[in-house]
Amino acid sequence: MTHKGTNVRTIAETPEMTRLFDVIIAWHAQVPETIERISSVAIAAISADSRTLEAQMEKVVFDILNSTSKFAGAGIVSVHPTVLARSRSLLWWVTQRENGHVDPLPLDADLTELGTYQAGLEDIEWYRVPAATGRPHMTGPFVDYMCTDQFAFTFTVPLEISGEFYGVAGIDMTVRSLEEQIESLLEDLSPDAILLSNTDLVAISLDPQFATGSRLKSEQLEAYDLTLVPGTLLSIAAPR
Repeated sequence: MTHKGTNVRTIAETPEMTRLFDVIIAWHAQVPETIERISSVAIAAISADSRTLEAQMEKVVFDILNSTSKFAGAGIVSVHPTVLARSRSLLWWVTQRENGHVDPLPLDADLTELGTYQAGLEDIEWYRVPAATGRPHMTGPFVDYMCTDQFAFTFTVPLEISGEFYGVAGIDMTVRSLEEQIESLLEDLSPDAILLSNTDLVAISLDPQFATGSRLKSEQLEAYDLTLVPGTLLSIAAPR
């Protein structure tokens, strides 16, 4: 199939591409099941007694963040009246690593941009898209000033109970966590290869003219063949 005039292939055609696929897919593999775990705990706690929500979320998120170095943050965000009556709107923790030990720290909505946007979360992509579509979404890469102060991806899913939207559950993963694994593999493919998010947003680029977080225009994409990474919203762009 095609996208904006570029050839988008759905299979790997070279050994170099296959190796890239393997690493990216492995990096992404834990995302769906981890968010499902967070979501399930949140929905169960809200449905049973929202007073236990914060304790339940802290328990599951601490376990997740201590089990792997892949995730930079995790939790839920909700401004539903049922949740706000018993809990904070932002139940999100970020990793602080010292001497190999992980000490998850809670975010304070009053000290982050969420305090400003709480009345307008529909303007924030990682919240707005799952709320509108009822589907999982990947936001970024963007500089995550709320959590990591690094370029990051935020993966979110809607929290729904009996068809009603309650908020989102999600995780953060830094771009660096993937870049460290695939930079040399991209070089094997092409000295100007690019990893794109959502087909046009630069995640990792070997070409210095394209910075992480910048968006390629249609005419720029014409110069590349895009190869979709199965099971993700990432594409590998190789110059034609």
